[in-house]
Amino acid sequence: MVETLKPTGLLPNNYVSVGNQIKDNAERADADDAIIFVENGDSITWQEIASWTARLANYLSNENIRANDRIVVLGENSLEHLILYYGIQAYGATYCTINTEINRNHLVEMLQRITPKLILWDDKLDKEAVGYETVGKWLDYRGGDFAVGLFASLAADEAETPPNAGNDIEDRCAICFTSGTSAQPKGVLHSFSNYQAIAQHQLERWTLQPSDRVLEFRSISWASAHMISLNSIMLAGSTLLIAKNFSRSRFVDWIVSYRPTIIVAVPTVVNMLLEQPIENGKEIFSSVRFISCSTAPLMPDAHHRFEELYDIKLVQLYGMSEGGIVAANAPESRKIGSVGKPGKYHEMIIRDDDGNAVPQGEIGEIETVSAQHAQAYLHAGGDIETIRGNPLKTGDLGYLDENGFLHITGRAKDVIIRGGVNISPLEIDAALSKHPGVIEAVTFGIPDPVYGENLVCWVTASSEIDLDAEILNSYCSEVLPEAKCPKYVEIVTEIPKNNRGKIDRNAARDLWQDNNKG
Repeated sequence: MVETLKPTGLLPNNYVSVGNQIKDNAERADADDAIIFVENGDSITWQEIASWTARLANYLSNENIRANDRIVVLGENSLEHLILYYGIQAYGATYCTINTEINRNHLVEMLQRITPKLILWDDKLDKEAVGYETVGKWLDYRGGDFAVGLFASLAADEAETPPNAGNDIEDRCAICFTSGTSAQPKGVLHSFSNYQAIAQHQLERWTLQPSDRVLEFRSISWASAHMISLNSIMLAGSTLLIAKNFSRSRFVDWIVSYRPTIIVAVPTVVNMLLEQPIENGKEIFSSVRFISCSTAPLMPDAHHRFEELYDIKLVQLYGMSEGGIVAANAPESRKIGSVGKPGKYHEMIIRDDDGNAVPQGEIGEIETVSAQHAQAYLHAGGDIETIRGNPLKTGDLGYLDENGFLHITGRAKDVIIRGGVNISPLEIDAALSKHPGVIEAVTFGIPDPVYGENLVCWVTASSEIDLDAEILNSYCSEVLPEAKCPKYVEIVTEIPKNNRGKIDRNAARDLWQDNNKG
């Protein structure tokens, strides 16, 4: 008999709108800085965020922006970007974000898919690269010290009672994109209710307090940053320490200067800090309660070595753009090698290939139903596919142990996760196969001490064109983003295939590992 998951544990009657969360934080007598930009020390309080979001609400109302209207923000991590993130949602419209480092054609297609009413962009970006004015109305929001662009016009406003778009708890607060397990990333539509369900999970699992100071250096364009830090910090009234990105050379200065209590990290950073240890690391990290680790596999050996070296807890978790925080360890209840117990509001089941629930301890595909789930996918052409209320097949394989901890054992579709970026082997195969000297290509993942996984690509070559690994590596650099370029490209005489004539990716990986032992 196949067990059926039903939506359970929906949001309790304690929903607080984004606008009211900001207002409550601003009215706290002990309210500290809300955000500190660790690159230069600039900061903003919850009172100032409340003021800026009220002014932004006036502007959006005058632009006839309403609930579910989509506003795209294109830019790097900054105080201004974060004000827009909170302010757009406080008003009740839909905040949309795209990674500006992706292929231009993908970015333009995503903009067209979103059909935004307004695009707020950092004019330091390359106009051609971001598809400037290809769709919608564009407005610059940057300009040092809030001096020009959108913030210059907002500064002249004196909104006291901000207007509201008239949104409902199930209206859409955000549209994000997956990192792309296929060549075309999926758009994911989030509601105010599911984002708050995720924030409540984080608040409780991490026991967040207003006194916490959370260091986040991952891109705001990642849904993971919203889920793990931005929303829960707002709910708790904590302080966000934000950087443009991770910097090994400045990391220690940030910790010493701003004394974070929590650091949000990825395995690549953990591995870097193992390869290049911090001098007096235990003393440097003395303010830190724990470091979270997600978005890619972290090997248990690295986990143990890190904790022994720095005497600090690593807390692993497992999330999805469309699924929320599927599972997470708690700082006081962890199991190394596990991603933790199912998240708040999650009903989880592990299924075999036939859809049957498997017993505890057996491996199968992870499936959940949850109030944390996004509402829907936004596909190319604007088609919407409902997620919420239906079982979500994660595509990941794993098992629940006797204590209820989830262990991830692999991926159903061979997706490679390099430094937190999901990479489809087929995308790399297709790119290399376009080279006139390549007959066939197969890409697979191998363990990597820094990035968690890395890419190897085997190709068979035409005898009519001179071809070597150097030429192919150069070609990859031209047609692929840096994060998706294979570490090794090798020319082979034959690519393994199964008895149906299909390329056998697993066999290729096994052969490579046999040939590269030691």
